Amino acid sequence: MHALADAFGRPVAFILTPGNTADNIVAPALLDTVPAPARLLGDKAYDTDAIRLLLKQRQIEAVIPSSARRTRPIPFDRTAYRR
Repeated sequence: MHALADAFGRPVAFILTPGNTADNIVAPALLDTVPAPARLLGDKAYDTDAIRLLLKQRQIEAVIPSSARRTRPIPFDRTAYRR
């Protein structure tokens, strides 16, 4: 199950997929089910160029830590991520 939650942790959308479906593959479809949020908090699994581009195009702030494969980490709002 892949889900989006609001600022209070309440689920607002979800999609059921087979267990081997990566989170970053489902993210665009999930975002299509809700009005555009101001920002998207995600773990390192969402650190792909495709997701970052999608968020930029939709004017959504990416609050996603860089994965270890990035040679130059992308800055993010650590305070928002910790919440």
